[in-house]
Amino acid sequence: MMYIDKHHLMQDGHNVDFLPTPNMGGTITPQYLVLHYTAGGSAAGAVSWLTSAQSKASAHLVIGRDGKITQLVPFNRCAWHAGKSRWNGFDNLNELSIGIELVNAGMLTLKNGDWRTPSQTLVADDDVVVAVHKNDTVERGWQKYPEAQVLACAAVARALFAEYPLSEIIGHDDIAPFRKIDPGPAWPMDEFRTLIFGKR
Repeated sequence: MMYIDKHHLMQDGHNVDFLPTPNMGGTITPQYLVLHYTAGGSAAGAVSWLTSAQSKASAHLVIGRDGKITQLVPFNRCAWHAGKSRWNGFDNLNELSIGIELVNAGMLTLKNGDWRTPSQTLVADDDVVVAVHKNDTVERGWQKYPEAQVLACAAVARALFAEYPLSEIIGHDDIAPFRKIDPGPAWPMDEFRTLIFGKR
C-alpha cells in the first residue's frame, strides 16, 4: 500500500524512484491534484527533461505507461508544472497543487492512414481514441492511457488525498484552457474520480 513518508516522498516498497530536480520552489500546502501528459514517448525522456535546470519545468511525479513512478519534487514543495493558470479564483496553481505527468503522446495526426505522434512515431489503431476535446469542436486522435498507468495513478491519488487537504482532481486543460489540452479526452477522468472517491 502506498503512503507518504515524513519527507513528503511516496513510498510503496518497490515501484517508486526519487530523482530530485533543481526546478522547485518553496513550501506549499497543496489543495488540488493536477494531471498532465508529457507529449512524449518515454518516462526516461520526461524525467531527464524535468530534472534538467535548462527546462525550468518540473512535476511532483512522472508515471510511465507501465505504471512505474518517479518522484522529482517532495509533495510539500512547489513544482513548476502549471504555468500561467487559474482555478476557483486562484492564480498560479503551482503554489496550490501537486502535479502528475503521465507519459502519453497526447494528440495524434492521421497521415496516409497511420496515426503518428508529434515526433512522427507510429501509434497502432487499437492504442488510439478518436474524440472531441472538451475545449474544442473538432474530432481528433489521442493516444490511450494503459490500464497499468491509470491504476498506478489511482493508487498515488488515494495516498495523496489521505495525507493532504486536497479538494479536487483537475486537468491542465481545466486550469489553462486556452493554452493547454492535457490530459485530453483519452484520460478517463470520470472513471478515475470514481476509483478515488467511489460513486457519488
